[in-house]
Amino acid sequence: MAGRFPVLNTSDLPQASASEQAATASPARGSAMLNSIFKSVRVPEFRFRWMFWAEKGQQSGAKDKTAQPEEYASRPKPLGEQIISIKEFYQHFNNIPVESLKLRDSIHLFHMGIKPVWEDPRNARGGAWYFKVTKDVAPQFWHELCLLAVGDVLQGAVETKRASFNDDICGLSYSVRWNAVQIAVWNRDADNEVGREKLLKAILEKLSPELQPKKEDSYWYKAHNEHKGFISEEKHA
Repeated sequence: MAGRFPVLNTSDLPQASASEQAATASPARGSAMLNSIFKSVRVPEFRFRWMFWAEKGQQSGAKDKTAQPEEYASRPKPLGEQIISIKEFYQHFNNIPVESLKLRDSIHLFHMGIKPVWEDPRNARGGAWYFKVTKDVAPQFWHELCLLAVGDVLQGAVETKRASFNDDICGLSYSVRWNAVQIAVWNRDADNEVGREKLLKAILEKLSPELQPKKEDSYWYKAHNEHKGFISEEKHA
């Protein structure tokens, strides 16, 4: 008959068993597809191991002078397990929505074994490049910097061949401020002037064009011990 199409009636077919359903389930969608790929393909490990940290913001603008050093050191809390490949990186990164952070909250991505505080032994002689980023592009800026870090692009800029105290990228921080986001790239040796300039050059060149700072006063370098709240080893004693 014109205008009619054949219809297959399946109302009387038996239900598939659990084993049959499992055998025919397709992993070709969303997270199931990614998990299937990661299980079947050996993902290369990063040169360094990383960890995400979360830090609840202080209510006041400056450090409480009566607080003990141990109090500041305990504020950052590790998030999840160590990150050794891009698989673990995205398993963590995709579950940390930085755009939902509240004022003065921070997220850090640091080398394993380094706590994201100025006074950590691996940080104490270092500093950071700080970038003041508008909130609308800050998550993308953070994403790209994290990839530059775990991909060793930033490390290659500061690396030295000295017999002792080689410079390293220690980590990154994403901190919510009143009208912007402050994103920092920490390195181990604040006196490595050549490395500092190479690091800045690498960041500015590798960022997507729409993320590159338009004004020079929107980024700056500062040694950790130049901060008013820095607690030196002498003060610990």
